[in-house]
Amino acid sequence: MQLSLDADGACVDQLTGEDAVLLTPSHQFPTGAAMPPGRRTAAVAWAREHDALIVEDDYDGEFRYDRQPVGAIQGLAPHHVAYAGTTSKSLTPALRLGWLVLPPHLLGRVVREKYLADR
Repeated sequence: MQLSLDADGACVDQLTGEDAVLLTPSHQFPTGAAMPPGRRTAAVAWAREHDALIVEDDYDGEFRYDRQPVGAIQGLAPHHVAYAGTTSKSLTPALRLGWLVLPPHLLGRVVREKYLADR
């Protein structure tokens, strides 16, 4: 399912029984919108209600020239949000530097898959 976008980013009220959603709440592509607090809270409420996962892609979180830094959704629901970030835009994609902040129940599986992928 693809969520609609408006001036405040992804329309999370369209989420129903999905297992996961990928959001870019700090800087929605292509609109550049930052998801407002009410919509962030609604996304977290959906994840808790459906025991679902929010994958928060903070793909350019180091760039904040037009406004104050935006807090991550991950801090609102650490057991329901996997936070992903990278420095590929500020350094170089060739460096392959990225990170995940994972809910505890996903850590073992992700470490195993990363190990297998790197072999």
